[in-house]
Amino acid sequence: MKRILIGVTYYYPNISGVSEYAKILAEEEVKTNKVEVISAKFKKELPKNEVINGVKVERIKGWQIGKGFLMWQYPLLSFKAVKRNEIINCHLPSLEAFWLALWAKILKKKLIITHHCEFVFDGTWNNKLIAILSFPSHFLTYLMADRIVAYTKDYAENSFFLKMFSKKIVYILPPIKLEEGKRKFDFRKEKIVGFVGRIAWEKGLTYLIEAMKNVDAKLVLAGPFKEVIGDKTYEDIKNNLSKKIELIGLIEHKNIGNFYEKIDCLVLPSINNLETFGIVQAEAMKCGIPVVASNLPGVRVPVQMTGMGEICEIKNAKDLAKKINLVLRKGKKYYQKRAKNLELFDYRKTVEEYEKLFRVLFLPKN
Repeated sequence: MKRILIGVTYYYPNISGVSEYAKILAEEEVKTNKVEVISAKFKKELPKNEVINGVKVERIKGWQIGKGFLMWQYPLLSFKAVKRNEIINCHLPSLEAFWLALWAKILKKKLIITHHCEFVFDGTWNNKLIAILSFPSHFLTYLMADRIVAYTKDYAENSFFLKMFSKKIVYILPPIKLEEGKRKFDFRKEKIVGFVGRIAWEKGLTYLIEAMKNVDAKLVLAGPFKEVIGDKTYEDIKNNLSKKIELIGLIEHKNIGNFYEKIDCLVLPSINNLETFGIVQAEAMKCGIPVVASNLPGVRVPVQMTGMGEICEIKNAKDLAKKINLVLRKGKKYYQKRAKNLELFDYRKTVEEYEKLFRVLFLPKN
């Protein structure tokens, strides 16, 4: 039994791909190991310490800056957390991960970085500020890592940042876990195009809304919007909502499969490398739903692996509409018949790969 510390800026009940990834990993690992999570106390009402499904969670108060979080107590509290664990798994981007990496090196603990994305120098002013502040600390954090987990080779080979650490990289697909929920989705008997994710600027929703003008179907947007940290995209798109474009808000993860089964196509129109894979598209494919995804490194991989969809040009509403119409015309059964490699999208395989990585790190050196 190993003692594992997972460092992630936002943990449950925050809803994001990174938070869900860390939660699935923590709750699977705690079945055979001792697992702690150290994260931000991003809401006042959240307890400082609690146990969630066997995982000990410590939250540290601080100040929000865009999508980042500054915690003045983090250096001391993270030192104590690293000291009582053997394996330190940092989920980046994260301003505070530097402290976990530093203490891991000083205390001779095994350090694994899970790379979810990297900050980009565009978008909102606070996103630009976080990108500038984070680059030096991220570079040093990756420099100290024993291994770096990336989702796909396609993304890593096109990442300016990851290419500097190519010898440390291990490729592990993200955990895909679908549960049986009870929520019902009763859409009218019309073609439904779905989007699942935070209503955020990097998701390319303005291009999707523009594309829907040339698509004979209804668009349903599912995901957090008013509570999205450091983003005002909802304010920009709310005037476009209509009978043809509906925003239904957050769907609990346990009900997400029910939503996929009611749509005809899922669209992931992301516009930059803040999106590295798109876990939602792998989930939809597992439910038999074809996808239209942007031609971004990593994001295009699920479609290429499975044949379950089409790839569209980035920031091109005309091509996006063309590909959505193609998927709707061919239909779900066409893509289901040519589907392949769907069994690779499985949270159990993700956990197995992490376990292999842990074993390798603890092998005696020659």
